[in-house]
Amino acid sequence: MPGVAIAISLVPPLVVTGVCAGQTSWWLALGALVLFVSNLLAMVFAGMVVFAVLGYTRAAGRPERAGAPRRAYVMLGLLFTAVALPLGANTATTVLLNAWTVRTWTAAESWLSKTPGAAVTGVDAQSRTFYIHVRSPGGLPPIDDLLHDLEGQLPDGVPVVVDATRGQQITAGKVGG
Repeated sequence: MPGVAIAISLVPPLVVTGVCAGQTSWWLALGALVLFVSNLLAMVFAGMVVFAVLGYTRAAGRPERAGAPRRAYVMLGLLFTAVALPLGANTATTVLLNAWTVRTWTAAESWLSKTPGAAVTGVDAQSRTFYIHVRSPGGLPPIDDLLHDLEGQLPDGVPVVVDATRGQQITAGKVGG
């Protein structure tokens, strides 16, 4: 059972860390490393709980040192904190990015509402730029109207690009400026 747990939860993130580091994709490598450490901590914590429930709290025949359990708990707490901070930041970023994507989609649909047959087919966020993919049988409404609709929905200074299905890509500009 421990071998399967290691093979499933520890080896793949380490492999991804190495491959991404080899490709100099440091953010992806860091994300995989955080996953590895969180899996390792979960396995250690689960082992501690199982051994505590079974009554294996200290080695047989060895006297308990005064500071050993406290030091172990402090180290585990520090490691949990080191993993919880990036995971929490990633979760907050994902929620915020999702909210901005939904707001952008809604504003783009409102912008296209007066154009018959036009529709938003997707909204992507790539490297601080929002790409709005639209399908329109004819021309698009004025792009300034879209930027005006996005004010207050996205942070100021975020670049917006409209990608039409007819191969037209319009750099709309930045929100709020």
